Amino acid sequence: MNVNVRTDTSAAPTSGTRRKKIAFAALGTLVVAGAAVALFLPDRKPALSIPDRVCAEAVPSTHVKALLPEKGEPFEEERAVNFTPDVSRGLGMCDLSGGGRVFEIRYSRLQDPEYNREWVRRDASKPGNIPLSLGPAGGYVESHSRVELFVDCPYAKGRTDLLEVSVGIGGVPETVDTTRQAALAGLAADVARVIARQVEHCEGAADLPDGAPAIG
Repeated sequence: MNVNVRTDTSAAPTSGTRRKKIAFAALGTLVVAGAAVALFLPDRKPALSIPDRVCAEAVPSTHVKALLPEKGEPFEEERAVNFTPDVSRGLGMCDLSGGGRVFEIRYSRLQDPEYNREWVRRDASKPGNIPLSLGPAGGYVESHSRVELFVDCPYAKGRTDLLEVSVGIGGVPETVDTTRQAALAGLAADVARVIARQVEHCEGAADLPDGAPAIG
């Protein structure tokens, strides 16, 4: 009697294959279990502690707080240059970070006659920009993460300059967010009032109203 013995073992799992299947199954169980535990664990990110004033204690932090998450990487003032009252240098900067976001705050006195009110209006009318105004000052919201504000700042020798205040934020979604735009514009206004009144002593700085700029 002939007995056919099957010699094809390709379909039969080897001990090594079985071990791999068991290992992958165990790994899958651990991943699922870990995800389930993470749902019930408290958020271990530390709460951000932000001072009431930033940029060498010259600028109120109300709008900075509005633009940062409640928790995340610690808040840090990385540098603040020429924000001290009565220290006029024609330009200054302040860099802040926290919660995975960074602020770049700059100001400068534009002394070239080319940079005037008409130039500001042309830039504000470019596609993608949104005009804004703060009393006699004007500017625009640029893209999703930057605001430019310009204040008349006549020079003592009769030259008419513009004080430019630029506020940008990084680490945010690249989408239009009207709440973010309003907070950035409010921060730019806070900076403009401090620099125009206390640092550069721009003529007419007292005419800058309190509050946030009007957008649109």
